Amino acid sequence: MHILGRDFPTYRVFLIIFSALIIVGLWFGVERTRWGAMVRAAVDNRGMAQSVGINTQLLFMATFALGSGLAGLGGALGADILPVQWSYPFEHLVYFLIVVAVGGLGSLRGPFIAALLIGVADTACKYWIPEFGAFLIYAATIGILLWRPMGLFGVRA
Repeated sequence: MHILGRDFPTYRVFLIIFSALIIVGLWFGVERTRWGAMVRAAVDNRGMAQSVGINTQLLFMATFALGSGLAGLGGALGADILPVQWSYPFEHLVYFLIVVAVGGLGSLRGPFIAALLIGVADTACKYWIPEFGAFLIYAATIGILLWRPMGLFGVRA
């Protein structure tokens, strides 16, 4: 696919567009629907949510099923780009944890923005300064967490 004078693999463009649609759908579901309001209420105060008639057990089960389905979908779609092998979790788990820590817990926007920033910065650093490898990402993570221990968009519990 030819975009802005550059060639991009069609499958990667599809993944970017599809992922953006999933993110918008998740944001809309959590922020603008009754289900999202019930999830937020149950997470903030489970006892109160139960007292107003929310079946928190069913709600958490459905939310877990949605998350599991999205994880499976992500694995299936991403298998062409990141081959699944026995060492896959060990190679990428640190980046997943960095995204969550830098983005902050309690926010959908935080990990999304952190994933974009870390992905672009990691690729740029490995391209421009290959002798440092991923060291600059780790240094930036330490700096961000020293500056904001809850992450960029973290919510205090």
